[in-house]
Amino acid sequence: MLLTHNKNTALSDSRPSAAATDGAPSADPQAPQQRAAVVPRPSSAVVVRGAYKQYNQMAVLKDLNLTVPDGKIYGLLGPSGCGKTTLLSCIVGRIHLDSGTIKLKGKHIGDIGYMPQELALHGELSVRETFIYYGYIFDLSNKVIEKRAQELKNLLKLPSYKLILNDLSGGQQRRVSLAVAMLHDPKLLILDEPTVGLDPLISQSIWELLLELTSKEGKTVIITTHYIEEAKQANMIGLMRKGTLLSEATPTELLTSCNCSYLEEAFLKICQNHVEKTNSFKIPVKQPARRFSYARDLPPPPLFNNKLFTFGRFKAQLFKNVFLLRRNIPFALFLICLPIIQTAIFNITCGHDPKELSLGVLNEEVSNDFEECANITRTPTNCFLDGGMAVSCLVLDKLKEKTFQLVKFSNIEEGHAAVNENKVWGFIHFSSNFSGSLATKFNTGVEATNDTLMSSTVDAWIDSANKYIAEMIRRDILNSYDDVVENILMNCGISKRVGDSPIQMQDPVYGTKNPSFIHYAAPAIIALCAFYLPAIYTGASILSEKEGGVIDRVVLAGMNFIEIALAHVTVQVVFIIIQTSLVMIVMFWFFQNPFVGDLFPAFLLLTLIGAGGMCFGFFEAILCKTMTEAAFLGIGTNFLLKFLCGLIWPTEGIHYFLRNVSYYLPLTLSTESLRSLTGKGLSMNHPSVYLGFVSILSWIAVFSLVSFLLLKIKRDIWTKT
Repeated sequence: MLLTHNKNTALSDSRPSAAATDGAPSADPQAPQQRAAVVPRPSSAVVVRGAYKQYNQMAVLKDLNLTVPDGKIYGLLGPSGCGKTTLLSCIVGRIHLDSGTIKLKGKHIGDIGYMPQELALHGELSVRETFIYYGYIFDLSNKVIEKRAQELKNLLKLPSYKLILNDLSGGQQRRVSLAVAMLHDPKLLILDEPTVGLDPLISQSIWELLLELTSKEGKTVIITTHYIEEAKQANMIGLMRKGTLLSEATPTELLTSCNCSYLEEAFLKICQNHVEKTNSFKIPVKQPARRFSYARDLPPPPLFNNKLFTFGRFKAQLFKNVFLLRRNIPFALFLICLPIIQTAIFNITCGHDPKELSLGVLNEEVSNDFEECANITRTPTNCFLDGGMAVSCLVLDKLKEKTFQLVKFSNIEEGHAAVNENKVWGFIHFSSNFSGSLATKFNTGVEATNDTLMSSTVDAWIDSANKYIAEMIRRDILNSYDDVVENILMNCGISKRVGDSPIQMQDPVYGTKNPSFIHYAAPAIIALCAFYLPAIYTGASILSEKEGGVIDRVVLAGMNFIEIALAHVTVQVVFIIIQTSLVMIVMFWFFQNPFVGDLFPAFLLLTLIGAGGMCFGFFEAILCKTMTEAAFLGIGTNFLLKFLCGLIWPTEGIHYFLRNVSYYLPLTLSTESLRSLTGKGLSMNHPSVYLGFVSILSWIAVFSLVSFLLLKIKRDIWTKT
């Protein structure tokens, strides 16, 4: 017959055994088995009763009962997708059952050593650094770590401590992973496919080691494997299929009951006799837990981790971060230098007035001959009101000083065509009697005729498709004309105010008379770098570990998000301070952008903006499952903040609805506060300054609170599912 009970009947509960019928259990294996009436004795290391787990309306575990004897090797066999890994995750507390119970002889996380299917180790760390990292997680001293590492090195024939994990072969990496699971000397070892892809000799040596651990040290081992025949060496075998345990017996009992010579043959025979009746299966206790259930609605976890924070785990995470940075110094330097490079390139390429622009000219006053203009006396002793001076040449000289490239045309139609064909940015025309008409206008005043007024006018046609260049050309033409008129009036002994506009622009309250766009954008660029660089680094570093299964493994070892976050904050704050200091030096000292306020408030504000970006990075890492998702989220929010926070254009130009929204975004008020500190020199008690501090501190609190809530409700590696 096929046995469905533990050979140590004294260790098993009152679950009924199967009768012999054609080599298969007479009882329907899909029917719910009766609950244990007697609590298993302590000699059982693991007892699972009525385990049920469902994902996406599909049952992964179905009323599963399992008993693992203490001090034995339990081989859990079954095809991929049958629920082996899910069951192990429930045992170690990674996943929460929807119903059923799991009882362990050990009660604390440190009592279990878990080796997942994937490597789930930091490939950039050396073997020694890996041992130190996991040793600190389990609160081991350096002396104990060194002793245990040496014992495991000899036992598992590990490679040199100095080698990086990424440089090891697959077999060596698997052995290091096994050593990590054994490092803290656990009572129960749970190994998920430890021999997959290994050389047969290495696989056999691992089995010999496990047999020695159980026989001499009394440890319990649960091992899953695809290689059914190698499971003959286990003391007890459980056969799983589609979430149900079909049989649980010793290898000898399985072979005898099935009248087979090989375990694979016996497993095939049992599976062929297993008739699945999903319609008749009922959830044993209650309906599956809802997607967002409170912990009190679910069965209690099998393990306890009552310590919200331990210095050992914090130290492990901190040292790991330092190890990784030290391992990749070029990357660390890149993190420090990237904001410097960005701000330097911005200052070199953006915000400066365009130079060498082509400007078409038709000067009929001197037969449109630039050489004739050059021969005219530039500083006449006589007054231009008496005639004999080509004022147009003086205006053109001023335009050349502003680096315009003057292109002469023979008629107005050619000039218009050149502007239309995008050959020149603008075209100006001086009439044949421009200077004489200008003098007549000043002499006669209100009595000047329309012809005189028309002839004394400079006509300009400008390509306004590019707003900034068009405004600059218009400004330079007007300024050149005003400068010339002021000078020639002074030669006539007439106050230059006669030629001025009735509106007199006094010295600006803040800034300069000719402000540059770079002065407006500089604080925004610094704020954007300060926010997004920590966000990128934080999100990428955590998600890279998350995708590789590393965080999953350390969470199972007791690490929690608080310790991971605090260790990361400690390292990141150092980077933020260094980056902020260097960026301010480059932006305000090297490139001489305006800075008229106090240094400390601006530095403090940029540091807080960096902290806000770091909190946003944590939010990304919790919310997103992959680096791709985080990249899209980061890029999308980056563009939104640029457009909505007044970084590249004032918020006063935004639609009134979006303008009201923009005030509540992370960088709007904080960037304006930085402008007020650096460009205006306002103090901390001014609303435009302190509101920026209030805004970024509020967003730090918002990101932290939302991250905390996501940790509580999101089904992810940070929480029990």
